[in-house]
Amino acid sequence: MTYANQNSKTDLNLKSKEDLIREMWNPKKTSGQIFNVKSFGAKGDGVADDWRSLQEVIDKVYRTPGGGNLFFPPGTYRISKPLEVPVVDEENVVSWLGHTPYSTRIVPSEEMDYLVRMRGSGGSIKGIEFRGNDPMEGFVKRAMVCMLATDISDKTFSNTSFVWAKVHGLQITGEGNNNLCVFDRLCEFAHNGQVYEGVDGSGNTDKISFMAFNPKSKGVHAGAYLKIGKGEGSVYHIESVTANSIKILPDLRKPLKPGTKYSIHIGCGLQTDRGNDNNVYGIYDCHFIGNAAAGLMVRGLYGHHIQGGNFDSNGIAGIHIGSGMLTTTPAYSNTIVHPYFEGNGYAHVILDYPAGLSIIEPLLPPPTDGTAGGVAAITSLRNVYFDYESTSVTYQGQVYRYIEEMPESSLYNMENEPRVAIKQSSNSKEPAVVKLPPAPNHKFGEVLEVYVEDSGGQPVQVVCATTMVNNKPGKTGVEVPEGIGYKIIAYYSRKSDSWMVSYTNPLT
Repeated sequence: MTYANQNSKTDLNLKSKEDLIREMWNPKKTSGQIFNVKSFGAKGDGVADDWRSLQEVIDKVYRTPGGGNLFFPPGTYRISKPLEVPVVDEENVVSWLGHTPYSTRIVPSEEMDYLVRMRGSGGSIKGIEFRGNDPMEGFVKRAMVCMLATDISDKTFSNTSFVWAKVHGLQITGEGNNNLCVFDRLCEFAHNGQVYEGVDGSGNTDKISFMAFNPKSKGVHAGAYLKIGKGEGSVYHIESVTANSIKILPDLRKPLKPGTKYSIHIGCGLQTDRGNDNNVYGIYDCHFIGNAAAGLMVRGLYGHHIQGGNFDSNGIAGIHIGSGMLTTTPAYSNTIVHPYFEGNGYAHVILDYPAGLSIIEPLLPPPTDGTAGGVAAITSLRNVYFDYESTSVTYQGQVYRYIEEMPESSLYNMENEPRVAIKQSSNSKEPAVVKLPPAPNHKFGEVLEVYVEDSGGQPVQVVCATTMVNNKPGKTGVEVPEGIGYKIIAYYSRKSDSWMVSYTNPLT
C-alpha cells in the first residue's frame, strides 16, 4: 500500500548535519511518498525469500514521478538474487530508510556478485545493514560485494553498515557521475574481504606463479595485496591477475621460492574506483574495522575529506590513497583530519601518488606487523610519493613533509623544490650549488630547506639569479662550510628584499 503526501518521522523539521549538507549540495528532493516494503509482500522474517517483493517495490518507487521513500521496517530480508535499481529519470529521487542497521538487514541466501546495484543521484540511505553473509546458513559469505554503486552523485549515507562481503563492502565504480557523496553519522564498513595463504608460489621481479592456487577464481583483483614475510617492505600491490599468476608492484625484493609462506589480502570496506567524476566525498566519523585489505581505498580524482573515524584491525592498511597504478593520474587535494588508527596490519596509511594531501593530527601507534609507529606508519609501497611538496603530515604539533633526494650534481635548483637533500661523492671536485628561486609573489612566509647529508668535502654555495641573498648580490650568494649532517634554511625577507640564509654547524 502507498501513502501519498504523508510525512514520515524523518521528514519532520530535523536539521541534522547530513540533511543540511544534502540541502546545500543537492537541489533535488525526495518526495513525501512512503513505500513500505512489507506492504508489497516482503516478510523480513529471515526465512522467506523476499527478493521478488523487494524488486517489485524498488521498480515501483524509482518509476514514480518524483520518487519517494523506500521504507524497511525492522527485520532480516533474505534475497536469492541481487536487487537492481533501474535506470530512470534523474528527477525521481529515492531514499532507502531502515530502522537501524542493528534491526534492519538485507542478506543473501545464494551466491551473488552483489546484494544491491545502486543507481540514481540524490536521496539518502539510512539505518540499514547490507550484510554479505547468510545468518541462516552458518554466516557463510555469499555476496562478493554488499553494494555496487554507479552514478550516485549527491547521495548521503547515514548510520548504514556494509559488512561481511567476500570482497568489498561498498564499491563505487568509475562509471557515471559519483560526485558529492557524504558518509556520515557512524557508517560502518567491517569484516569485508578474505585472506588466502599458501606456500606454492614462485617467481622473481614482478610476476608470481602458483602451482595449486587459482587467484582469478578466488576473486583476487587488481588492487589487492600480496604479503611475504614480516616487517617493512613485506607488502606488494597486485596489478593484474590470471588463472595461475599475478603481477605486482614493486618488484620482489628477492626471488620467491616454493615452500615460502605468502598471503593474499583482498577486499576493502569502501573502495572508490577511479573515474572522470568520482570527486569530493565527505567521510565523517565512520568505522572501518577488520577488513582483509584496506579499510578505505580512495581512488577518486580529488577532493576527499575524511574527518575523524576509526580505522582498526584492517589486514594491510587503514587508508590507501591513490591509483595504485603507475600509468594513471594521482589523487588530488585530499584531507584526513584527526583519524584514529589502531591494530592495522602493515601500515596505517599507504600513499600511492597523492597530490595536495594533508594529514592532520592522526593517532599513529605501531601497526601490528609492518612499519614502525608515528609518521613511519604513513608510507608508500614503492617509495615514490607523487607530489611530495604538496603532501604534509601534522603530527603531535610538528609538520612533516617528504624530501626528494636530488640526483648527484653540483647544481641543485630549488625553483620548484621547497626542500632537497644533498649527498655529494667524497672528495668532490666542485662545490654543491643551491640555486634559490625568484622572490615569491605572495604574502605568505616561504621557507626552503636544504639537508646536507654530505657536501663531498666542498663548501655549499647558495645563490639566486634574480634577487639578493643575505643582503648581498644573489649571483655571489653565500658560502656554507663543507661537512656532513646539517641543514641550511632560507626564508624570504620582504623588508630586505633578500633571501636570508642560516645553517646549523656542519659535522666534520
